[in-house]
Order: sequence, then structure tokens, then C-alpha cells
Amino acid sequence: MATKTVELVRDGDLIVEKKYGMTYDEFAKKHLFANYPVVIGDACKDWKAKEKFSLEFFKSSYGDREVNVEGQKFKLKDYIALMETSTEENPAPYPCKLQMDYGYPELIPDVSPLFKYSMPDWTHSKLIPKKFLGGADTLEIFFGSPGGQFPYIHYDYLCLHAFITQLHGVKEFTVIPPSQTRYIYQKKDHLWVSEIPNIKNIDIEKYPLAKNLTPITFTIGPGETLFIPCGWWHTAHSLTSTISIAQDCLNTSNLSQFKKEVFRNLSERKSAKAYVGKIYLAGIVNLIRVLDRLGSKRKHLNN
Repeated sequence: MATKTVELVRDGDLIVEKKYGMTYDEFAKKHLFANYPVVIGDACKDWKAKEKFSLEFFKSSYGDREVNVEGQKFKLKDYIALMETSTEENPAPYPCKLQMDYGYPELIPDVSPLFKYSMPDWTHSKLIPKKFLGGADTLEIFFGSPGGQFPYIHYDYLCLHAFITQLHGVKEFTVIPPSQTRYIYQKKDHLWVSEIPNIKNIDIEKYPLAKNLTPITFTIGPGETLFIPCGWWHTAHSLTSTISIAQDCLNTSNLSQFKKEVFRNLSERKSAKAYVGKIYLAGIVNLIRVLDRLGSKRKHLNN
């Protein structure tokens, strides 16, 4: 079956499309290795979470769990109640995040099977020590109220790819290609974060280079998944109450960028352990490339 494609938005040479029935080969060629975003309309079609993950479900099942949102502590049921009464002009603090990997592992089967587009994924491999991931949260649930605005423009930590799946409500995304990084005003201590606080209202006197940015903005709704490739700057804005799943991904398409980011972090430590870590990571990156190549050959032989 041919891929069904819908053009979401175009801004000059930048275009974001929504695709249904996309094969892995098409995704790999046009998006994964081309490092270009796409909205996948049917990636989560087999997830139980599509029907299960509602605000009422989280209030009744996890309402007494404590969450920390922008320095404020809430019981989850109280935060959701605040979401439900918030407005665009007076939003609840954002984002509220639940770390599925270690806080809610029993919910992982509800967001399974993993997308074929995200495989193979090395973020959970024993070959990659957790210290290299630097505390990156690779599987999260996001809650937001109308008007909830992500607090900064960023690319995903360590140049991981991101898959953002919308399960409830509508969210607006703004993306900026890596080629425009020189206009984004990176924070010196966190190069993956921009100093610009609001992409829709930039102080050009303070950030004059930002006039060269060409951000592209579009919305995604329930059942849709946005693929944000490594190095793409982005931010999000909830237009309604929202529940989203964020999954990070590491494979041969972004290994070089990941290694560069980890090397930079290790270099800042200037210790013998950091030096050994860099040697180990260099070897592991080469091994992963070999294993991925063998896996790809095996797949084609089986086909």
C-alpha cells in the first residue's frame, strides 16, 4: 500500500508532512538518515494507551502520587484538577512529567509495541552505560493545560531523536532546523538550550541574529506522532488539556552526534575516568555500527 501523505505546513523550503502507512525503508531514507521531521499518523495504532490514558484514569489510579512541576509540588490529582480549570491566559505550570522507565514501569506495556520507526534503539542497551546518558529521561508522559508553554527552545539532550505521541488533546509545535543553530543563542553551560525565552515574541534588540530564524509551526492531535530528529530545535504549546508520550531513540543515524555530545561532557571532567570513558565509547560506537549492519543484512535475507 502506498504511503498517504498530507502536507501540514510549508514555510519556504521547510515543509512538515503527515504520513500514513509509511514503510520503514521510506522513513529511514526520507526522515531518519535525512534528519528531517515528519508527523506519523498511525504509528501508535496498536497502543492500549490510546483508549486507556485519560485524565480520569491518572486521577483515579495515580492521583496521590507526588509530582514536581517548575519547582512546585502537587499531588497528581490536584495538578490534573488545576489543568481542567486552567485557561490559555492563566495556564497551569508546565510541563508535568512522569518518568515511565523507573516511576511507572507497569504502564510501559500500554505504549507497546515500540514503533518500528524507532528500532533499533540503543538507549537501553547494556553496552551504553547510564552515566553516558547523563540522566536523560528516554520515556516520559507529559501533561499540559491550555496555554501550557514549554519553558525553553531546545534540541533533545545528547542529540537523541525524539518521538512525541499525542494521546489526548491538541498540541502546537514549533521546529527550527540545525542549520540555524548560529542564530539560536545557545546557553554556554547548556548548549542544547536556547537563551531565547519565547519563539513567538523574540526581543530582536537583545537577540539580533534571531531575525534570521525561520521557525515552522503546526499542530498534532490524538493518535499522531511527531518525529523530531537530533539537533532540531523545538518547543511546544498545549492548545487544550493534553497527554503526550515522549520517547528518545539512539541508533546509527545519530551515533556520531551522540558521541560528540558525550565526549564534550566527559572532556569537561578532565579526569582519568573520563579519558577511559571516551576510549570505551569510541569502541562501542564502532561495535554498534557493525551490529546494526549485521542486523540490516539479516533482515533483508529473511525478506
